[in-house]
Amino acid sequence: MHNFEELYGRLPEDIRKRLDTSEQDPHWHPEGFVVTHIKMVFEYADKHFSGDLDLLVCAIFHDMGKPDTQQKFYSNGKVVKISNKGHENLAEKYIEKYFHLYSDITTNKEKVIAVCKNHMRAHLYTDKRMSNPNKRKVFESHPYFKDIMNFSICDENYLKG
Repeated sequence: MHNFEELYGRLPEDIRKRLDTSEQDPHWHPEGFVVTHIKMVFEYADKHFSGDLDLLVCAIFHDMGKPDTQQKFYSNGKVVKISNKGHENLAEKYIEKYFHLYSDITTNKEKVIAVCKNHMRAHLYTDKRMSNPNKRKVFESHPYFKDIMNFSICDENYLKG
């Protein structure tokens, strides 16, 4: 089967370096760097959704836009918050550019794009911050809703192993 190092290692070195050195807000991500989070989500997906290669590839791509959207907020010269608002909107760009590196794996590109682009919306749905019934119904009718929600479980529970 495919392990994290093998799949992550397919990405160009400059992309890996950006993910390896991009910090995250410690309130939401006590594990630190983006790459650490990606690896933990990958391992959770591999353990709890074994055999779902689409979810493994989603784990690789889902937060790839974080270095591009990172904003640090300071107080007294110290970082007090890190935001990556909109990072999920860059997923498709990276998937389009690097999906060919995973062409030997049977994956559904359309599904990977949908899951990565909607993984933050799934968090809003789960914790009821998406409270408008019509928006919830539209989201529930997404053709990849089940996959989005399965990935959301990985992205929320990765610290539990």
